[in-house]
Amino acid sequence: MTGPEAAPDRIELRRLTVRGNHGVFDFEKREGQDFVIDVTLHTSVAAAAATDDLTETIHYGELAEDVAAIVEDNTFDLIETLAERIAEHCLSLCAHVEVVVHKPSAPIQRTFDDVRIRVERFRTPAGDSTGRAEAYLNLGANLGDARETLVQAVEALDRHPDITVEARSSFYRTAPWGGVEQNDFLNLGLIVATTLPALELLSVAQGIEVACGRTRELRWGPRTLDIDLIRYGSDTAELVTETNRLTLPHPRAHERAFVLAPWAELVGETMVRTPDGARPIGEILAELDDQDIARITSG
Repeated sequence: MTGPEAAPDRIELRRLTVRGNHGVFDFEKREGQDFVIDVTLHTSVAAAAATDDLTETIHYGELAEDVAAIVEDNTFDLIETLAERIAEHCLSLCAHVEVVVHKPSAPIQRTFDDVRIRVERFRTPAGDSTGRAEAYLNLGANLGDARETLVQAVEALDRHPDITVEARSSFYRTAPWGGVEQNDFLNLGLIVATTLPALELLSVAQGIEVACGRTRELRWGPRTLDIDLIRYGSDTAELVTETNRLTLPHPRAHERAFVLAPWAELVGETMVRTPDGARPIGEILAELDDQDIARITSG
């Protein structure tokens, strides 16, 4: 085995059977067939075992749904490609994965038991040689003492043993998003370095939200604290993933000045993915000058 030292524990999903339309022949894409998926995630389960807390581990039910969606919602000629896409998703959950895609009904004119492709991948694209990745987070609050809540959230992130806050933006006062009548928000941006996979970083952020009294009752409604993971990686090595729990880069970042303005303050010029392709952050911000946002420089 090559790559980083393997985690001592494993989460294994075996014989997940999903109907899909993959193959080089037209009838395979038209009629479909069953594919059988095995996934092994090399990740420590020590924290979950000690706390008996689901948020400390990878939810294998959600894993099964995410993998099934990749099989059902795409059409590939090769199961090699299918295996690679599943592995890419799993690398957002942990740093070392194995994926096996079985095609038991492959169109072979001989008696056979199974056709399968096995891939083993390590999470390196968004990190450096030490396994650390950069991420951009945007924080917002408009209930209670919003400024103090944001400061406490930044401190909580920085206290985590696998997260280091590298830079924090100014506060920005912004009009509420989504048409819900409520107070203005305070927002700020953070650049963090982390050895956590993207989904684990999101889970830590959501745990801090809960600790600060966050509930998820009204979309775009008032909230004690909101922490959004906007980007995981860099311009040249950015994680791109879309699942029920996490889409990266954030799909609406390019629409929101309160996300882009703190980000631009921290990093200067960077490229932001949009439906029309990657564009300079300054260019996008210039087009959002009608949004009500003000940088707070003192007080």
